[in-house]
Amino acid sequence: MLPTVETIISATAVQVGRPEVVAGNAYLQNLVRWVHISELSDVADLLHGGELILATGVSLPRTDKEIAEYAASLGDAGASGLVIELGRGFTAIPRAFADACNRAKLPLIVLHRPVEFAQITEAVHTEILTERMRAIELSERAHLAFTAIAAEGGTVADVVSSLTEMIKAPVVFEDVSRRVLTFDAAGSSIEAPLNRWESRSRAARSEAHAGIFGPEEWAIAPVEARGVQLGRLIALTPHRPRPEDLMLLERAATALKLVLMLGQDAQTVELHAQESLLTDLIHSRYTSRHSIYSRAAAMQVPLRDRLLIATIIESRDAFQAAVTPSVVADALRGACLRGLLTILEPGSVGALLSVRRPDEMDAILPGFVRRLRILVGQDRPLLVAVARPVSDLGAIRGAFAEARNVAMAARADKNGQPYYQMADVRVRGLIYSLAGDIRLQTFVEHTLTPLIDYQNRQDTDLMSVLRAYLEHRDNKSVAARSAMISRQAFYQRLATIERLLNVDLTSAEVCTSLHAALMGWDALEDRRRET
Repeated sequence: MLPTVETIISATAVQVGRPEVVAGNAYLQNLVRWVHISELSDVADLLHGGELILATGVSLPRTDKEIAEYAASLGDAGASGLVIELGRGFTAIPRAFADACNRAKLPLIVLHRPVEFAQITEAVHTEILTERMRAIELSERAHLAFTAIAAEGGTVADVVSSLTEMIKAPVVFEDVSRRVLTFDAAGSSIEAPLNRWESRSRAARSEAHAGIFGPEEWAIAPVEARGVQLGRLIALTPHRPRPEDLMLLERAATALKLVLMLGQDAQTVELHAQESLLTDLIHSRYTSRHSIYSRAAAMQVPLRDRLLIATIIESRDAFQAAVTPSVVADALRGACLRGLLTILEPGSVGALLSVRRPDEMDAILPGFVRRLRILVGQDRPLLVAVARPVSDLGAIRGAFAEARNVAMAARADKNGQPYYQMADVRVRGLIYSLAGDIRLQTFVEHTLTPLIDYQNRQDTDLMSVLRAYLEHRDNKSVAARSAMISRQAFYQRLATIERLLNVDLTSAEVCTSLHAALMGWDALEDRRRET
């Protein structure tokens, strides 16, 4: 955090001399570590780099060769610039001097009026010391802020957001495969910073320390934990990164290491990023399709011009912990599938799968489900519900609603198919999709209310008797055993059902209507439990 040559010549003490830049305009951002007054032609031997040389020119070289050697020696020594006061040594700067300074990438500034060099050095050195104190204070504030995040159980996203706020620029945390795990746009558009992210990131090759790298001059710091490279922290500043930007980046990278070592691994960060994107998609929380395409592409999950399959994976039994996003992610990788994951509820994971063609879905899904069952454990039955593919982002919300209806309808199926689609759950699937329709609710109430009221008064489970009868109409003995009552008691309760509902249970149409009503009752009960 040092002043630049441009900053110094803008200072009041220098402006008194009417400064004019006659060479090296492109290098006015050179940092000035110190100001050195010298008329020596061999002053380069005394320099350590970063000095701004002040001279009257009385002893500077005069021949073109000597001038070229003098300028080259200053450039080689790392001098920041050269300021010459006109009047004593030169009335005008020779063309050879300007050309030599341009070749040496050395800013050359002339002063058209006399200036007390002591005032310049005092002003500049005060500025340098002030900047150093500001750097120390900024470093201390950053250290306290980032350490607090790590100590209080903060996340990678917390570190990235804090860094974004400090440097006022977008920040990306990517993994070693150039997938964007966490991103904060700093209030700007998402599309531009993440456009063609992987190729741009690969062009910005970095080293094992923080620095400025790549054709776009990104500020990059490596992030590792326990000696393993996990990714890179990248600041996309609108200007060439300043020393304070690199200092803040290093502090943030250190905080990320602590966060990762204290619990969050790279896969957890990746899943959090996917969950955020998929949740925004399901709830239509995005400003444009292009922003979604850019975010997904940066995670290496293509959504543009793809078929998108809403899928729900859940446990069929009490082993809810068996189904987690990390398990589903491992199964996706094993099946060479790309997708986004989110937790819908404990034991239930939503996945948005991305495929190129409809036939690819039929070819890949069985393998994905097999890997999933192996990872979860063959003794832990799963239910996988799959919606029809969609290609428009706006249809994703409806696709997950369909997958949810399929999942709820499939819970009653005892056959245990590898995965279910709407066609597999037949009428039950249709009824579950209508669970929010007032007409279905009216039909269920009108059909079953006499039965429900009676069993509530008499404490007799007639609903289970009716369900058993409808599922085993061809064999009443099996139906009675299914209802866990004697055959005689079963017949008596069937007669009560016929009387209460005023129906004939030998009628196929009546049985179809009652079966539909029971399915509707199940759908409404499932919906009540979920809400």
